[in-house]
Amino acid sequence: MSYTEPLGPRRAVPALVAACGFLVFLGSLALEPEAMVAGAVVLLLACVLAVRETAAPVVTWSNSIVCLVLIIWLIPIKTYRLPIELPFALEPYRIFLLALVGVWFLAALAGRATLGAGGHGRALALFAGAALVSQIVNFQEIDAGPLEGEALKALSYFFSFVVIFLVVTSTVSTFEGLERVVRAMVVGAIIVAVGALYDSRFSYNVFDHLSEFFPGLVQVPREVVEERGGRLRVYGSAQHPIALGCALLMVLPLAIYLAGRATTLVRSRLWLVGAVVIAAGALATVSRTTVVMLVGMTLMAIWLRGRTITRFWPLLIVLPFVVHFVAPGALGGLYKSFFPKHGLVTDLTERAGQGGSGRFADVGPGLELWTQSPVVGHGLGSQTVAAADPGEVSPGQAVPELIFDNQYLNTLVTLGVLGIVAALWMVWGSAAKLGRAARQRAGPVSDLLVASAVASVGFGASMVLFDAFYFVQATLVFFVVAAVGFRARALAQDPIRA
Repeated sequence: MSYTEPLGPRRAVPALVAACGFLVFLGSLALEPEAMVAGAVVLLLACVLAVRETAAPVVTWSNSIVCLVLIIWLIPIKTYRLPIELPFALEPYRIFLLALVGVWFLAALAGRATLGAGGHGRALALFAGAALVSQIVNFQEIDAGPLEGEALKALSYFFSFVVIFLVVTSTVSTFEGLERVVRAMVVGAIIVAVGALYDSRFSYNVFDHLSEFFPGLVQVPREVVEERGGRLRVYGSAQHPIALGCALLMVLPLAIYLAGRATTLVRSRLWLVGAVVIAAGALATVSRTTVVMLVGMTLMAIWLRGRTITRFWPLLIVLPFVVHFVAPGALGGLYKSFFPKHGLVTDLTERAGQGGSGRFADVGPGLELWTQSPVVGHGLGSQTVAAADPGEVSPGQAVPELIFDNQYLNTLVTLGVLGIVAALWMVWGSAAKLGRAARQRAGPVSDLLVASAVASVGFGASMVLFDAFYFVQATLVFFVVAAVGFRARALAQDPIRA
């Protein structure tokens, strides 16, 4: 999809922006006083934005995606919603994404927008189709069981991944617009990383207190406080420490890319400091997954940019000291996670078929479940599958739940062979295509392709160690980073825009 700005002055845009702010304020009048205050703030911001729009374009696709990216980073998903009762949670990022899709649809009707996926459309179509086919085939089982609500939520989140990819690849029309999105990704990651480091040191997560500063948000408490090796595992704005580490590390190559693209030495150093902060925030999660990601990403980066990577070796020396200073004990906790008292192998393989079992312990039970529906799986929403026959459980005893900490096994069980092929094509296909394109080009476009390819490898490696698609923020970050890469690849084929 490409988007063409209207040739004449955009006289209707300021009025539409102000009208949207006024509608939000009117809607808040029917709610609690706190929501009215939030509605008034939105109205004021809309009026300021409308005035600014009369002087220079502000409401553009790239700026809109920047706002969406910041919302994804700064407002925890599945934790805050608007005070409006609907069958589904009205989360801020969902509202904003739906608004973008609505404008996108109107632009298509006006002949200024066409659909495109940056050259990765077949993988994206199979990814979405596998989920839809699985839900249709398993409709009776899902509709008759307790998983109906979970299946609907899982499907909505699944399609949000596809939609955000298409929005980025279809609307950003210039390389400068892509770099604006990249800067927003990195700045959001830096803010979240600083919050995570503060939490690690002072045990206060600012993202759990947003409703105190923004009264229009309704909070759903999170219960993910964990310790490992005697250290608090921070989770920032994510749903889990592993998801936070995964999301932050995927943005690390983008921060290094911005450091290389900086026009002054001071700006370059600032972006490098941001990269160190992001890496430190990821390691503060005390997650083994972050180490596995770093290894995979480093190998990919060496393959694509071996000589350039050697320029950043001082960061490897500085990083441990930074982590030790801002998150004391995090490195020790990470070391203990790899060398627990009862052994790493035992930690990963014990309690097979039981709730909370080791990551690799569930391979056997998972494959057994997969054989019951090998082609399309059991359907989304069945991430937790009964690990035992309910008839074998004593009255009053809870049925143990089998939770897969492996997205590949999870996808195989829930979406079958069709789904696992789609997931591999979507993630590792992104890394392969972007990597090949990077080696065939030079300059800024090639560097951005390298950053996106390295991030894709990191996400693919992390999927071995946690059920990534369940953690919405981290997966959305991947789809945005991959979409930026594919859009850059498409723009590189247009010399004028590139």
